[in-house]
Amino acid sequence: MDWSAEERRILAGLKTPAHVQQFLDDLDYDERGGAASPRAVMKSGKAQCFSGALFAAAALRELGHPPRLMYMDAASDDGHCLALYEIGGLWGAVAKSNFTTLRSREAIYPYIALGLSYFDGFFNVYAKRTMRAFTEPVELERFEPRGWRFSGGQLMYIDRAIDDAPRAWKLPRKRIAGVSNVSESLRTSGLAGANPAGLWRRS
Repeated sequence: MDWSAEERRILAGLKTPAHVQQFLDDLDYDERGGAASPRAVMKSGKAQCFSGALFAAAALRELGHPPRLMYMDAASDDGHCLALYEIGGLWGAVAKSNFTTLRSREAIYPYIALGLSYFDGFFNVYAKRTMRAFTEPVELERFEPRGWRFSGGQLMYIDRAIDDAPRAWKLPRKRIAGVSNVSESLRTSGLAGANPAGLWRRS
């Protein structure tokens, strides 16, 4: 399997991680959950955090970065997925999110610091900080023979790899009750431009 001419044209225009982030920001937010391959994202013009991270990992692969993900577990909220890249031993990320505070980070962080940089900006519509853990890097190159970049399926093997990945950090249970809510100004700015249909809400 390989990219079509149109897919190659799109990817060729993404020359830096910042270009990849801008491409994701310009996509409509897909309120449906679940994985979609990079090919499916380019076809639909939509993405959410998981499909956006898969697209970004594929785009970063074109730039010479191994395709890697970080997954963040959450309570009273949806989890979040990032595409990772590393420069000189320091880590950055690219991400699609309904929240402005959960998108890209420059490659200036040790790995643990990168994940923790999202803690204060990871909150739900009720202003509760919701991040509870994040994984070690999940390597996608091992799935290249299975065609993860081009698939029309659900990519359940990537879901399983995320579930099985060791957690690099977990919020200690005894600290959960003491975590404060975010301010109303941060909540409002984080939700700027959000698609309401894609937001987690209490059932």
